[in-house]
Amino acid sequence: MATHTQSVLINWFGVLFVIVNTFGLGLRLEVGKILGQAFAHRKLAAWALVTNFVVIPLLFVGYLLTIASSIPGEIKVGFCVAALCAGMPFAPLLARVAKADVSISTTLLVVLTVATIVALPIGLPIAIDAVDAQLKASAWDIAWPLLVFMLLPLSLGCGFRLWRPALTPPVARWVVRIAILCLLVNLNVALAAYWDLFKETWGTESYIAALAGPFVGLGCGYLLVSGLGVKDVGFRHATEVTTAVRNIAPMLLMMIFPFGADPLVTVSITILNTIGIVTVLLFVLMWRRAASPSDTDGNQPVSKQRPAPPPTSA
Repeated sequence: MATHTQSVLINWFGVLFVIVNTFGLGLRLEVGKILGQAFAHRKLAAWALVTNFVVIPLLFVGYLLTIASSIPGEIKVGFCVAALCAGMPFAPLLARVAKADVSISTTLLVVLTVATIVALPIGLPIAIDAVDAQLKASAWDIAWPLLVFMLLPLSLGCGFRLWRPALTPPVARWVVRIAILCLLVNLNVALAAYWDLFKETWGTESYIAALAGPFVGLGCGYLLVSGLGVKDVGFRHATEVTTAVRNIAPMLLMMIFPFGADPLVTVSITILNTIGIVTVLLFVLMWRRAASPSDTDGNQPVSKQRPAPPPTSA
């Protein structure tokens, strides 16, 4: 079990990651552009919301009630948390690596992150009751960390971008580095503190259940863009990446606050995120390799050169 020092490090670096990462997201947001993109692709945004907050949670809950019914109740709670936390924070970065459309990935990330703040307090108590776990949390227990540590920093980041535009680029670069460092510290301390629980969990088929998570997300993302008839490969991959892995920020808040006394929730969330990120990264690298060599930036389409005019006679 975790010592007092380890628990403090896990909690503090987890909360610090959420604050810094969400503040950094606000720094990078061009609000007008995001709203324009969301309106221009409103059908995609609407179906992404349905996919992430109706279809994927139902698939997770159904999986936990049938195939993975034997895993511990606390781990089921962690999976329920993950099911309702949409919008992977590093989706735009992965979209860039995959040479996909970074702008649509960013737009979907913002839409899904804001929607998570609304949907998680409503849906999580229902999902936990459905899988018959013993752990309980009220809507307010779930909502207040999201409001304080996600919505507030996001708003402050947007405000900073408007008030100090000249300082925004260097601040944003440092914020990303600090956020990644905080997440790495949180992850490594959690692995060290709960290593025995990670080994015990191996025999409960929880890892197999966690492996299903990213494939559910990728599959739903594929069906989403296919159902809408999206042909552009960069657009398709950006949507799939953003849907594939769940949002680590609200999950960290849930394992620290409402379920802080239940280490198996932390273990299940850590397993799910680690397996999910590794799995999606493999797909991203395959997509990058398959992309056109001349496609150097996921934000910009490859421009077509105009043919040279024919020579004129003297």
